[in-house]
Amino acid sequence: MKTTHIATAVLASVSALFADAADSRFSVPSPDGAKACVVTPPVLSAGMTLETTNLTDGVAWRIRYDGAGECTVSNETWTFDFGEDLRCWPVSHAQGEYKPKTLSTIGEIKPMPDQYRGDGAGKGRSYEHLVKFSAESPLVVEGRGFTAVVGDAGVVDYSRIRFVSDSRPGVVKAVLEGPSTVALPYVAPWRYVRVASNCSALAQGQGEALRALNPPSRIADTSWIRPGKVLRVAKLTTACGLECAEFAARNGFSYIELDSGWYGDERMMDPLKPGLAPEKLAKGEELDIFKVIAAAREKGLGVILYVNREPLKKNAAAIFDALKKWGVAGVKFGFVNVGGQKWRSQVVEWIKMCAERKLMVDIHDEFRLAGLQNTWPNVMTAEGIHGNEEMPVARHNAALVYTRFLDGPGDYTPCWKNSRVKNSLAHQLAMPCVYTSGWQFLFWYQRPDQIDEKNPALDFWREIPTAFDETRFVDGEIGEFAVVARRVGKKWFVGCLNAGRRRDFSVPLDFAGNGALKVRLFRDANPDEAKPLGAIAIDELSLSSSDSLRVSAASNGGWAAIIEANR
Repeated sequence: MKTTHIATAVLASVSALFADAADSRFSVPSPDGAKACVVTPPVLSAGMTLETTNLTDGVAWRIRYDGAGECTVSNETWTFDFGEDLRCWPVSHAQGEYKPKTLSTIGEIKPMPDQYRGDGAGKGRSYEHLVKFSAESPLVVEGRGFTAVVGDAGVVDYSRIRFVSDSRPGVVKAVLEGPSTVALPYVAPWRYVRVASNCSALAQGQGEALRALNPPSRIADTSWIRPGKVLRVAKLTTACGLECAEFAARNGFSYIELDSGWYGDERMMDPLKPGLAPEKLAKGEELDIFKVIAAAREKGLGVILYVNREPLKKNAAAIFDALKKWGVAGVKFGFVNVGGQKWRSQVVEWIKMCAERKLMVDIHDEFRLAGLQNTWPNVMTAEGIHGNEEMPVARHNAALVYTRFLDGPGDYTPCWKNSRVKNSLAHQLAMPCVYTSGWQFLFWYQRPDQIDEKNPALDFWREIPTAFDETRFVDGEIGEFAVVARRVGKKWFVGCLNAGRRRDFSVPLDFAGNGALKVRLFRDANPDEAKPLGAIAIDELSLSSSDSLRVSAASNGGWAAIIEANR
């Protein structure tokens, strides 16, 4: 086997990677120096070279194909041997709910719904290929004294990988979603293993690793790319659009978004001809989209418009040109096809086309970024998540931080006082701090007249930004709880999602600087009660950086805090 070692922006000691002398396997150590995982790459043929690079806490590999002409890669099987049948966190599809399994039982996860399968203009999400009884990338594995993640990065015009169980205990295989035809010479995407002492340390280093394993930004001037909070126009009428613009401007939002329906049937109608569906017009509803766009821009707000994959497949350039002409800030790709090389390449091409027109992007539904946002920073977020459109339980929410969000920013669409929410208000309030997303879509199902705008708890949503100077994954256990702190200037925002049981937290505040601190704490008013939408209590505390913040959370609850110097 021919192997080449490559330096990247994130380097570790070469001793972090060593080839087993007897064969082509590679061993990746755990933090204590023991073998965490033994990786066996695919068998290489003539004209193929295995390239490796060391990450701070892991290793990555990719295959280089030399020569000329065209080559079809039918599969690319990687084997990851963890030595025993460890617990892992798989989902069959991006909208799946995270529940623990073992490496040998990945195939027993809840299968992908039929509505996700097939191609064409049908309803729902569509996979070009499907590997049965398999899990999405990345896959998180919990070992003895370590937590690991296996995934792919730098996937631009190539099929994704999926994970399947092996007959040997503790072994999982990564296989291609479908064949990929490439022009030679060609370098395949990275496959990586990262190993950290715990899930918080794993999450802390993931962004750095994905930056190292993806090409640098291809957008020279990024000054037009603006993170921010987004308010969806929940009822597609002119009146609601204008009301949303007023509410967004009052409450520190940067954008309003008009979702499917603003040009009629999202799959069949033409976005170049805005207008409501006939059945809505028959009810007397009306939408002057240009009036709404003008009103939003007068208030300094950007507008985001949803466009389904079917019109984009037919006429993407003309649609993006029109959106730019109308003064739109961004576009949300709807129900994109995913899986094989064809659709990965197509979505990346749409992202590139948007960048050329200075349009930002949100991607729905099943797409996995794998760090793509580092190359195309106009990608603000991607759904691919079982979020508040599905109303999951607290355990899933507490798992997302250390599983799905290792792939990149996620569009969870946090709700507020919605009757289907299963968790406390403090749990909901903490989400835009705990979850990473360049665009945070808040109050997803609510119109302004349905929001208790004067509720002082909403000060946390009013004040928190969506871009930060520093992020710290303070503490957590997958599926149990997550505590994340984010800093802007000298102000810290802290969020906690709790699940499973009531917990008493004691969080050292040494990260918040030196000296006296003013803390505004938003917590479950009754941590012994697991009632959905449980009420919030607000405390104002005077503490110091040598203290710990002590707070209790309900079994489906959480808390949030704003911390700054007490002058």
